[in-house]
Order: sequence, then structure tokens, then C-alpha cells
Amino acid sequence: MAGTRRTRIPRPWRRHLCRAFGAEHNDLARAVDRARSRSLVLAALAVGLAAVLGAAFARADLGAAERRAEAAASHLHRVDAVLLTAARSTAGTPDAQTDRYRATAAWTYPSGQPNSGAVGLTRWARAGSTTAVWVDDTGRLATAPPSTAELLPGAVSSGLLVLGGLLTPVACGLGLRLAGLNRRADAAWQRSWAEFEPVWTGRAARKPRNGDVRRD
Repeated sequence: MAGTRRTRIPRPWRRHLCRAFGAEHNDLARAVDRARSRSLVLAALAVGLAAVLGAAFARADLGAAERRAEAAASHLHRVDAVLLTAARSTAGTPDAQTDRYRATAAWTYPSGQPNSGAVGLTRWARAGSTTAVWVDDTGRLATAPPSTAELLPGAVSSGLLVLGGLLTPVACGLGLRLAGLNRRADAAWQRSWAEFEPVWTGRAARKPRNGDVRRD
């Protein structure tokens, strides 16, 4: 279709794929080169599989966290509370990490049972104002149930931990494999050089001249 962009594999990876599956037409390609390409292709597949597993684990962790939050939320209730005091700033106090202001408020929950306590506020309010608070089944103050956005960072962290745990042995195995292949390639190059260097430099064709007799 016009306007549709086809995803193209980068040229280096196309070369590795062709070499790994024996489809490369290159007389200079050695067995060690094909082994190196196969190792890189397998490592890339392992990375892709690790990414899929990490994402699946993150999704499962998020789902479990949402179910736990939903179960906890079934025992939480949002009620209106009346401020008994004017809001005061929490600057310089530990409460500043969660609330900008705090005030004493009163509410009724369960039905007919009065309760009171210090509540956090996002903005200043005068005494007599109304604010919504979260309470549990007994009427005590409780933390609001977390949203999906608040649960997401924890799930992503879990997925990244799984991904890192899977990629570590892949990276170590690939490094060891490539190091071994490099040693093999270097040893083969040394053998080839020892065989062809005398011919290439002409040393093999040199003959001792008459009179060049070594005397001990």
C-alpha cells in the first residue's frame, strides 16, 4: 500500500543472519565467522525473549497489585469531614512530605458514630470548611486506595529486575563465546601467517649463496 513503511533490518544484522543460516555468498567467510554470527543472532533472540518475559512479569505484577488494592478499597470509605481548626502549613515538618497543610477535622462514620483527627490538605482552608477523607470500616482515618498510575512504577521495577536477571547470563555467555571464537580466529591467523609469510616475503625462495658457509 502507498504510504506504508516497511520495517527494514539493519544491514549488519542482515549480514549476520545470512551468514548464520549459510545464505551468504562470500568465499572469505570462515567457519569461525559463521559461528560468531550464529552466536550474535541467538543472543539477539534471547534478548527479545527476555524483554517479552520481563513485560509479561510486569503486567502480571501490576494485575496482582490492582487486585490487592481493590480488595483493600472494599473496606475504605470516602466521607465528608468538617474542619474544627484552620489549616496550618506543614513547612519544615515531616508532614510536608505528603501534605502542604494540616487541620483537625470531625466526621461521622459508621452511621451515628463521631470521629475526629488530623487530616492533610492540599490548600489552605478555614475552620468550618468541608473536606473529603478516607476512613476504614471502623471510622478511623486511612490512606486513599492507590491508583493504577501509582502502582505502575512498582510493576515496571519488577519487570526490569526480571529482565536484568535474564540478560546477565546472556551477556556473560555471549562474552565468553565471542572471546573463545576470537582466540580460535587468532590461532588460525597465526598458523596461516606462519605458512604463507615465507612465500609472501620471498624468504622461501632464497638460496644460500656459494661461499656463504657458516664457520663455527
